Amino acid sequence: MSLRLIFLLYLLVWSFQLPAQSYPPVPELPVPASFTANLPRTTSLLTSTENPPRQVRVLVYGQSISMQTWWQQVKQFLQQRYPNVQLVMENRAIGGFSSDRLKWMVANDVVPFYPDLILFHDYGNEPDYEQIIRTIRSQTTAEVIIQTDHIGIGQNEEWHDRHGNVWMPALCDKYGLALLDVRAAWKAYLAQNQLKPGKLLSDNVHLNEHGNHVMAQIVQRYLEALPKRAEELANTVRVLRSGRDFSPKNRTIRLPVTGNRIDIVWRAAADSVQPVAVTIDGQRPSTHLAGYYYSRPALKPTGFFLNRIGQLLVIRLGGKPQAEDWTLTVTAVDTIRQQLQFSVSGSRTGEDGTGRSDQPFISRSGRMQIDSTGWFRRKNPGDFRQFPWLKPGDSLHWRVFSAGQDTCQPGKEAVTTIVQGIANTEHRLALSGKGIRAIQEIRVYQPPLRP
Repeated sequence: MSLRLIFLLYLLVWSFQLPAQSYPPVPELPVPASFTANLPRTTSLLTSTENPPRQVRVLVYGQSISMQTWWQQVKQFLQQRYPNVQLVMENRAIGGFSSDRLKWMVANDVVPFYPDLILFHDYGNEPDYEQIIRTIRSQTTAEVIIQTDHIGIGQNEEWHDRHGNVWMPALCDKYGLALLDVRAAWKAYLAQNQLKPGKLLSDNVHLNEHGNHVMAQIVQRYLEALPKRAEELANTVRVLRSGRDFSPKNRTIRLPVTGNRIDIVWRAAADSVQPVAVTIDGQRPSTHLAGYYYSRPALKPTGFFLNRIGQLLVIRLGGKPQAEDWTLTVTAVDTIRQQLQFSVSGSRTGEDGTGRSDQPFISRSGRMQIDSTGWFRRKNPGDFRQFPWLKPGDSLHWRVFSAGQDTCQPGKEAVTTIVQGIANTEHRLALSGKGIRAIQEIRVYQPPLRP
């Protein structure tokens, strides 16, 4: 082996041993008691020692700041801190979608995932911000952490201070949210380390590597304040146990329930029983339109869904529901008027009509309904200027699916969601079949805001 090759191999090995860039740590923070007081179920789930492990669903939501890499560091922190639970953590934030845009997306982004905890940050006007919170609190049982704004460059500092110090605390009191004061911690970090705001930013507002490090550590400091153990409160999720709250009669369980989601928890080792038939209010879950959702319409099946002006964002499902794949094909585009023409078709429905983006559209079957406000347009000439327009021949694809199940039985998962998305009111649940002997618990989810 030549000396040159040996030297190059040495440099390669040495480069992998270089320490990662280190930054001053964020010190312990004065986390108020109200933060942990508004996260009782999250604490109970994260500290659970059940076997099989309890699943904990965490959603990061908001816009571009929430999309940055700090959330991955927080995910690693949670996995290491709570190894006895099954953490399912996703990020569905949308860059550039301040509250006036994000309010249209939240019902179909957040509700199908039905998280236990949401880490939320968004810019924009306060009435639309509150509408997002109302949607979350009325359609899910998720506990919510809202993050105040960090320090940027060229911002209206007086507005952001009032927003974080006055309006957000009042919002948290009104809806039972946990306030994570990023702004105060950010200011303290800058002062302690004698840094200008730009040292943590890649532009006027987005975080560089150092900024992502600081954001992750601030969030972690707050999460470290959660108690080591907490009993689960039954104010939003009611747990009904076999033999105590219900007993089968003639291979049937009938229960009055109040909420918008129902889970079955199976007994351990229940893997060879007969199916269980499900009805809610006398009907199979698949017949309830409210239990259907759609995936984000996209040009490609993988990658971030939003990359063209003119994309379809918001759909209303109607007609007789069924699970199937849908396609919207662009037939004409007018970029000056910001309008397009299209046709839609379903994999089971078939060709289902044509329409224009400047007019309300109802497909022939009634299953697809689109308002003229449901399209991604520029608000001004410079808005999302990095995105080109859709062009004729482009096709958007999405999937319509039911969150409920007409029949179920134990499988790989210890918990099965049988009903979701129905109105948050009183219902009649019926379960029947030989398989009901394998049911250990029934969990009924009741969002804190009622209709």
